[in-house]
Amino acid sequence: MDKQFKVKLIIRRAPALASLNWLKQSWAVFRQQPAIWIQLFVTLGAIAVISQVHPFTAVIGILLNPFLTAGLYKSVVAVQQKRTIRYTDLFAVLKEPACRAVFIRIAALNMLASIPLSSLAQLLLEQQQQQAVELSLVLLFVAGFVLVWMIFAYAVAIAYFLQEQRLLAIMQASFIACWRNITPLVVFGLLSLLLIMLTMPTFFIGLILVVPLLNIAFFISFNEFFALQVKPTDEAVLEV
Repeated sequence: MDKQFKVKLIIRRAPALASLNWLKQSWAVFRQQPAIWIQLFVTLGAIAVISQVHPFTAVIGILLNPFLTAGLYKSVVAVQQKRTIRYTDLFAVLKEPACRAVFIRIAALNMLASIPLSSLAQLLLEQQQQQAVELSLVLLFVAGFVLVWMIFAYAVAIAYFLQEQRLLAIMQASFIACWRNITPLVVFGLLSLLLIMLTMPTFFIGLILVVPLLNIAFFISFNEFFALQVKPTDEAVLEV
C-alpha cells in the first residue's frame, strides 16, 4: 500500500535585506503592464475613500477587501507566470465560492479587532486636542495596531493560496511569519517610508507608482516566507 503524505506548512526566515529583492521583483512585475497596475490601485484607492463616507459603505468596503486583495495577488501570480492580466481580474475572486465563507469571516474578525483600536485612536485624538496625551495609551495603541497587523497581514494569501479554512490556523501562521521575519519586515517598512517621502516633491503624485510597487513587493514576501513541503509518512498533519 502506498504511504500517505504529510503536508507541512513551512514558515521560512528571510535575510534582513530580503526586501531589496522583493522590490526588485515587484518592479519586474509592475513594468510588464504598468497601465493596468495603476488602474487597479486607483480603483482600490477610490473604494477606500468611498468606504469612509458612511458606516454602511465602511462595512461593505471591509467585506470586499479580502476578495479584492486576493484578486490583486492572483494578478501578481499571473504576471509572474508570463500571462496577461485584465482590469476585471481584480474582481474575479468574487465569483469563486470556495473562498467566500473564509474571506467573510476574516473580514468580520478584522473589523471586530479594529473596534478597540478605533476607540483608542479617537481617545488619543481628543487628548491631543487638549494637549494631554498619555504615553501609556500611545504605547497601548501601537502595540495593539502591530498585533492586529501581524495577525491579518498574510491572512488572505494563506486562505486563498494555501487553501486554509481554519481561522485560528490562518491567524497563527500569519503572526508566526511576521514574528520570525520581523527584521526584514522592519527594513521593508523603512524602505517603504523612504519611497513615500521621495514622492513629496511631486505632491505625492508619485504614489501612483510607489503604492503598486510596495503592495506587489509585500505579496512577494509571502512567497518567500511560506512553503509547502510534502514528505511520505504514516499520518497527514499540518505543521506551522
